[in-house]
Amino acid sequence: MVDAIPPFAAEFAESGSWARAATAARRAAAGTASLRPKAGRARENAERGLGTPDAGALSFALVAETIATAVRSDRE
Repeated sequence: MVDAIPPFAAEFAESGSWARAATAARRAAAGTASLRPKAGRARENAERGLGTPDAGALSFALVAETIATAVRSDRE
């Protein structure tokens, strides 16, 4: 989550758009796939985890996307 929240917050602060902020979070979450875990449970399987986005960052992005969809639907 740490990797996805700052880009989300920055985009939301700049644009006020849930959709754009959710896209920023998704992009940041995807970027974690190339990172090797250095702490936590994922550290034990660091090599096998390469190529897989961080679960927390991806979960945050999914929540943000769901809220963006709900906000968009509510305005229609």
